[in-house]
Parts: sequence; structure tokens; C-alpha cells
Amino acid sequence: MLITIALVLIYGAIILSVQASPLLAIQISIVMIIVIILLLAIVYSLYKTKYTIKNGRLYSWSPFAIVNIGIKEIAKVENTRIPFYFKGFGASVYSGRFYIPAVGWTRVIITNLTDGLLIKTKQGKNYLITPSNPKVFAKALK
Repeated sequence: MLITIALVLIYGAIILSVQASPLLAIQISIVMIIVIILLLAIVYSLYKTKYTIKNGRLYSWSPFAIVNIGIKEIAKVENTRIPFYFKGFGASVYSGRFYIPAVGWTRVIITNLTDGLLIKTKQGKNYLITPSNPKVFAKALK
């Protein structure tokens, strides 16, 4: 809904700027097209995000984060709720590198905002993923 409101406001700015300056209208239109393309790319990549366990490794890809962990490197897997207070160093809302209080810097790939798995490796790295069925996926990691 926020995206729709933002796009309506940008469209309104384009219409108002046409009266003031045709060049400004073209510049705003270009920015709007770029924003729409980025939003579509993020939505598409969210749709294509998958978590795979193959050849003893957990693998997932998104445009802003990659998870590639050997199953034997995993020290702990915890079911967790997805925190809404990310302090982002990531480039998108759902993936990247985020700071989570009490956990630290965590590589995150989120496909839903309800529950997920917090994975801690023996090397001290943290990963947060959200497979469709976290409890079953956690058992597969053990």
C-alpha cells in the first residue's frame, strides 16, 4: 500500500511539473521508471528465492545476500520470530546483512515476515532464513 501511495505521489509530481517544465517532467518520469523496475526486480527475486539442501550444504540466493553453509559447519538452529527492528546494512527490505540486537550482524534472506530459523555456525556467523515450514527444515539441517 505504501508503494502505491508513493507511486501516486510521484505521478502527481510529474503532472504538476509538466506545467512548470517539460524537461523536469521527463527527468521525474525516468526516475519513476527506474523505481518501478527496481520494485519489480525485488518482487520477482522474492518469488524466486528458494532454500536448498544439496550435497551437504544449505544454499539460498537473493539479489542482496547469499547463504552457502556446509551442514557440518552449523552449530545451532533455532526457531525464531522475524524481528521488525532491523538496523539495515542490507540493500533491501528482505535480504542483506542486518544487525539484530542480542544476536549481532546476521546475513538475512526473508521470504515471509512471521517465523524463521536462526542458524549459528561454528565460526560464529549468523544467518536468518524463512523456509515455508521451519520446523521440518530445521530437522533436515540436523
